[in-house]
Order: sequence, then structure tokens, then C-alpha cells
Amino acid sequence: MRDFSFHSPTKLIFGQGKADVLADELKASGIGRVLLLTGSRSVFSSGLYDKITGQLTAAGIHWETVSGVQPNPKLGKVREAILAGQKMQAEAIVPVGGGSVFDAAKAVAVGIPAEKDIWVIISRKLPVDKAVPIYGVLTLSGTSSEINSGFVITNEETHEKLYLATPHTSPKVAIVDPALQFSVPRKQVLSAGFDALTHILEAYFGGFDTSPVIVEGCESMARSIIRCLRALAADEDKLQDYAVRSELAFCSVYAHSGWASVGKGVRGDFSSHPIAHAVGSLYDVPHGISLGVVMPAWMRFVYEQGLCQEIFTRLATHVFELTDADSNDLGYAGAYALSELIKEMGLPASLGDLKIERDDIPRIAELASRTLPFGCAMEMDLERITKVLEHAC
Repeated sequence: MRDFSFHSPTKLIFGQGKADVLADELKASGIGRVLLLTGSRSVFSSGLYDKITGQLTAAGIHWETVSGVQPNPKLGKVREAILAGQKMQAEAIVPVGGGSVFDAAKAVAVGIPAEKDIWVIISRKLPVDKAVPIYGVLTLSGTSSEINSGFVITNEETHEKLYLATPHTSPKVAIVDPALQFSVPRKQVLSAGFDALTHILEAYFGGFDTSPVIVEGCESMARSIIRCLRALAADEDKLQDYAVRSELAFCSVYAHSGWASVGKGVRGDFSSHPIAHAVGSLYDVPHGISLGVVMPAWMRFVYEQGLCQEIFTRLATHVFELTDADSNDLGYAGAYALSELIKEMGLPASLGDLKIERDDIPRIAELASRTLPFGCAMEMDLERITKVLEHAC
């Protein structure tokens, strides 16, 4: 194992009813003015919003709200929230929602004290010097945004979907109550859970040049996520099963926390993400859904080039638990296993399923190529991005 530095400053509070301690955490830090950031519907219809605002009021914490954050959070909403936070002199941002709301909160946290427009910062033309602290309540697991420092924002004018990570944007406190996620529709749960699985697999495709405990840990967590996804896909009643939902939530927290890349020469191959970002930005497709189309296609294309044969074989045997009885070519079986899982979950498996035409591929590929270079299992370029998208048809 190589030398490494790992920093995870977020206090994770996990379990049923834990949203009740939000005001206590804020008060303990001396915070008296917060900007709440939410999505559009579920946090209100479930009663969670009233519960949280009630405890804030009882604790004497002044709060204001900006709602309407969408999947693939948009720059316009971020700018709106920044202005609201500056006007009220917010001392903390409180995202109440899924990964998109947490992503937006990070951009808002950076934008409030900044002297320039937030897009200039997200475009990496200016460094991040500071950010307002984040204390969040998660309502859908999948992105790991509740514990990591990264965030993705879509510029709806240019269709650019850019990623930024800075030590200043790791949440101070993240509250994860799996029971709060019981009312989320099954398709959203499955697509978000698939996002968590891709994070593990992208690290896995960085290779095995680290301690076996890291490689085997990735395999164990991937198996757990797959087991949960299959249970939820097969039986809708499992949406209310705390054992299943808590296991999936726990795995989702740590899937993209950085631990899966510890001691490696490269963090992993994250090519699927910028390609999926381009699909999501142009067609407003939820991130987990676009990954479900792109990553299996990327795997099939990489396998056909004769690359990562050892990884594909081990993926088949150690993650999907296939044997020689299942296939006489386990490398092939490993490359195609993710495609079969997507079909098993009933999620879109192709660009056609998303009503995206083959003629649209050049536009998607060009947008994805703007964030090159990326790819370690296979270094990507415009031609290879195009090939991946053709495999996704």
C-alpha cells in the first residue's frame, strides 16, 4: 500500500429520529441564522420541513428558505440562494434533501462569501478560500455528497455540468435517517443506489495496486449494494424494510468518500461520470439513470478492446459471484454483468430508452469532451467517448 493522506471532517449522525438533533448541533456551534435549502415537494408533503423549522424556531434560530432545487441542480437556483443567504447574513446552510440539494448547498456555501460570481469559481478560474458551514439532513442516499467535498452544478445556458471539490465544502454535520427515505419512489431509490455502486466500481477499475483490504472492501460493499438493489427491485415492500434501507444508506455514504482509492497509484477510472453528466445536462436525465445507461456501455467497450481482463474476471467472481457454471468466459460475464443488473432493476438500459436518438451522439460526445483528460483503464478522447455512446444505443 502506498503512503496516503485521508481527511474526512464530517460528523455523521446515523439512525432513526436523528433529524431531531439538528438544532442542537447548530446551537453547539453558536449558529443563530441559517438558510434552508430544499427540493420542491417531498420534504414538504412528508412533514419533515415543518418538523425541522419547528425545532429551529424553538431553539431560537432564525431561518429562511429557498426551495425548488432540482435533480442536476441548476446555476440559476444556486445564484438565487446565494443572494438570499447574503441578504439574511446566513451563518450556515442547511440542505434538507438528496444529493442534488447537498451539491447545491456546497455551491451556495462557497458563493455567499465570494466576491465573484459562483460560476467563475466552479469553472476553476478562481480558488476557493472559504465557505459557510453546512449542516444537512439527507432524504435520499446515493451520491455520498453528504460526506465528501465535491459538488456538480449545471449551467442551464451553456449546458456545461461541472464538478468542483474543495476542503471547505465538506459538510460539518450530516444526518442520515434511512427511515426518512421510505416514501421515496422505488425508481428513484434504485437509480440513486446505482450511483453509489458506480462510485465503488470506478475506484475498482483503478486496479488492484493497493492492500488487499482495500480491494476486498470494495468488493464487499459492492456486493452489499447489489444485494439491496435486487431486494428492492424484486419486492416493493422492501422499501419499508429498515434493515435493507439502512444497509444501502450506509454503503452510499462511504462509496464516494475516498476510502475506496486509499493507497492506489490512481483514484480510479471515472470516465462514466463526465459522459453521464453530458447526457444529464442536455436531456435533464437524473444522474443515476444516465449512469445506468453509460457505465455498462463503457464496460462493454473497454472489454472489447482487450483491456482490464483481470478486473472483469474478478468482478464476475468476487462481486457478482459468478462461477464457471454461469459462463465459460468470466471476463465477458463480468463486463456484461452490470447491463444485466440494470435490466433486472427495470431501469433504462439504453439511450433509446431515454428517447435519445443516435444522431444526438456527436453533441453529447462533444460536451463530454470539454472536460478531458479523463480515464485510466482507458484514456478517453472524443472518438472513444463517441464509441461508448454508440455502445449505449
